[in-house]
Amino acid sequence: MPKRFTIGPLGEHDDHWLAVWSALTGKSKAALATSVIGLRVKQNKETVQELLQYSAKLRGMSSDELFEAILSNPRFLEENPVPEEYDDDEGSSSNKQKKD
Repeated sequence: MPKRFTIGPLGEHDDHWLAVWSALTGKSKAALATSVIGLRVKQNKETVQELLQYSAKLRGMSSDELFEAILSNPRFLEENPVPEEYDDDEGSSSNKQKKD
């Protein structure tokens, strides 16, 4: 079973609308929020998969390997930054200009 997690409080406006929405649907605010988050995850799954593939390629891993690494250690990307040879073009060109 997935672990529970806490999110920060909603702003007053969003909290009021969530309260009204939950009353209209007969769900608790927590149940409705869970449904909304699940829906957004499904809607963004393709984009997340593209980011996963890109990040895995930069680290010389398969997307499945990176997926598992992140699940077992959510700080994996912070602890395993992209190797320097993959620096962005701006950083590379600015370094070249400094050398000239």
